[in-house]
Amino acid sequence: MRTIICNSLQSFWDMADNHFLEGLDVHCVFPVNDAIKDFILAYQQQYKIKSVSFTNAFSRLE
Repeated sequence: MRTIICNSLQSFWDMADNHFLEGLDVHCVFPVNDAIKDFILAYQQQYKIKSVSFTNAFSRLE
């Protein structure tokens, strides 16, 4: 399994726009809200990304 780590939204878009993420698993380690997560997931098919996951390190504990 080859996973690309994206440290920022900008790095995700740069790599996706340059077709570096095609066929790969992507893990985002920057904070995202539901709107940004949904936006990225909506583009997963367009950029031919195998899977996208998000860190929970920034999740609030309740």
